[in-house]
Amino acid sequence: MTHDQLISLFAWMSAINLVFFAIGLIKVTILKRITQRITELLFGSRLESLMAAAPHTLMQYYILILVFNVVPYLVLRFII
Repeated sequence: MTHDQLISLFAWMSAINLVFFAIGLIKVTILKRITQRITELLFGSRLESLMAAAPHTLMQYYILILVFNVVPYLVLRFII
């Protein structure tokens, strides 16, 4: 795998994961009522604990995106 292909791979991984993060953020903020209804149908009484944990989980996912996708992309981009 060449350096250009590796840079392209990390760029696409970053873009795809950031889109997933944005979708999750929209579900927790703008579409909260719909998400709560669906979650209640799926998990029943554990709705409150799941909805309380959602922002924490999203922030952990964001940190993982930065560490494993964005930082390697930037390092490869600036060094090579």
